[in-house]
Amino acid sequence: MKSVASQICAAGVFSASVVCAGSLMAEPLPLSHGNYVQADLACGGAPLAALRTYDGQGLGGPHDSKCVSKIIDARGKTYKIATSCAAAGDGSPVVPTTTSETVIVQSRGSFKIVDASAGDRGGVSFKLCAGSK
Repeated sequence: MKSVASQICAAGVFSASVVCAGSLMAEPLPLSHGNYVQADLACGGAPLAALRTYDGQGLGGPHDSKCVSKIIDARGKTYKIATSCAAAGDGSPVVPTTTSETVIVQSRGSFKIVDASAGDRGGVSFKLCAGSK
């Protein structure tokens, strides 16, 4: 099955939110902006490894900033994304690296990151922390 981006590009439909080169979509994930914590933990006092931030541009960890996530493939609520971060959490530049992961959007305020080999049965769920934006 073709990705949504490749179907749109093949049809000749272009918009500001679709980048046809490489079938990457520049549109945001359907998540609320804010700080997320591993679903089985409280927002306050959670270890850094259990935190993620989504700002509408990218999904990053606690030591990342200036992240941009591109949707590589979308099937229903499952998104394969590639994320590049250009700075460390303190804003200092770093050599950008790109990571790939599969994100299942459960609601506007929750998602699960799954390992490709585990399908949708494994992975780690995250929830939006109240008052974060």
